[in-house]
Amino acid sequence: MIRSRIPGPRTPAAYARALREFQRSLPHGLTHLARTYGDVCAFGFGPARTVFLFGPAANERVLGDPDTFVFTGAYDMLLPIAGDTALVVTDGAPHDRVRRAARPAFGRAAVERATRLIVDQVDAAARAWTPGRRIDVYQELREAVRTAMIRAFCGPELARRRPELTAHLDRIHDLMDYPLPRQLLAWKLPGRARRRALDGVAGVESLVYAEIARRRRETAPGQTPDGDDLIGVMLRARADDGSAMTDQEIRDMVVSALIAGYDPVSSGVGWAVYHLVSEPGVWETAREETARVLGDRPATPADARRLHYLGRVVYESMRLHPPVTMSPRRALRAFTHDGHTVPAGSLVAVSQYVTHRLPHLWPDPDAFRPERWDREQPGHRMPTPFEYFPYGYGTRRCIGSGLAALVVPAVLSRLVQSTSLELLTTDPQPAGIPALFPRDGLIARVTTRTPAVHS
Repeated sequence: MIRSRIPGPRTPAAYARALREFQRSLPHGLTHLARTYGDVCAFGFGPARTVFLFGPAANERVLGDPDTFVFTGAYDMLLPIAGDTALVVTDGAPHDRVRRAARPAFGRAAVERATRLIVDQVDAAARAWTPGRRIDVYQELREAVRTAMIRAFCGPELARRRPELTAHLDRIHDLMDYPLPRQLLAWKLPGRARRRALDGVAGVESLVYAEIARRRRETAPGQTPDGDDLIGVMLRARADDGSAMTDQEIRDMVVSALIAGYDPVSSGVGWAVYHLVSEPGVWETAREETARVLGDRPATPADARRLHYLGRVVYESMRLHPPVTMSPRRALRAFTHDGHTVPAGSLVAVSQYVTHRLPHLWPDPDAFRPERWDREQPGHRMPTPFEYFPYGYGTRRCIGSGLAALVVPAVLSRLVQSTSLELLTTDPQPAGIPALFPRDGLIARVTTRTPAVHS
């Protein structure tokens, strides 16, 4: 049966209630729509009107049909930041061209280098965590991850200008971390937040363009630009037709990687630390496994795959707090789902956050239970890619998801090796659009520190 209208708030009071929930956070808004209006609902006006489809069948429909549901037009809000050729705003040949060019920067050797850089930065930060000190562990780890990723993406020259670069990046994130209704409005109006964000974009791209020009200038004729970072990889890349990447393509890839790289990894680390510390016995079990597998040496990417319990902690943490909360697409043609016809051109979104907490998929869905991921547990069932997809799905899965999958357990293993924390934050609330993070940080007291751990 075809239903005439897609459910959603109709009255001013209902719209106000939904807006309040989105103002609290994107997860609150999505959860409110799903619980109030069901698996198919619409919210918003004009070009911002979005049709939300919730559940595994919807995820498969939208994410599994790239011919009908495209990125072009779905992430217009990011165009001033990411640029016209960025992976997140393109489809088809332009997307494939840039993705192929950037792929070596996210391959095995690059992941190993980035893991070492990040673990070294975490060690450097943790050396200052003396017993009794109060720290915002999320912010400290985020800064360590960001410092390492600037080096991995931009090379040593820009890494030396990290304070300048991070100041520009912070101006961008100030606006990108607004609640969704406020952010949509801020991008439309010529206010202070928008000016600061655009100034930040101009500052970042000025530094990136200057670095691209320097490397091109210093590369001898007949030679290829050096550097194991993302800029170097993109400068050496050639498309199938033999053409080189343009400065615009390199700029857009690097800026996108900076904006959408360190925060998803920091999100994964931060929420996992919260669960490690707040759930009784989890930190101790992770520490015992780490001591058994690693002793006191840092984890390599290969080691990270052997930390089975810590891996389950990460899986479960990303189920409850997926770095990516929802995935929008633009529908090229009209379609029908669950009895509702959605017009061509509609902005359509599915949600990792809602799917990961559906009670028919996850018994006791709000509880943190790493044993869900233990294949030896009675009744264990591995979720499908449309039931658990913290970094997206298929060929449009986040290009850095493989890096995050190994870096997060490597960082966590280093923390449980070297320190113990008492969490002072209770019930942290989610915030953030590019990646989910604890709104007020994770305040903790350092209880012990093991300085003898090998660096």
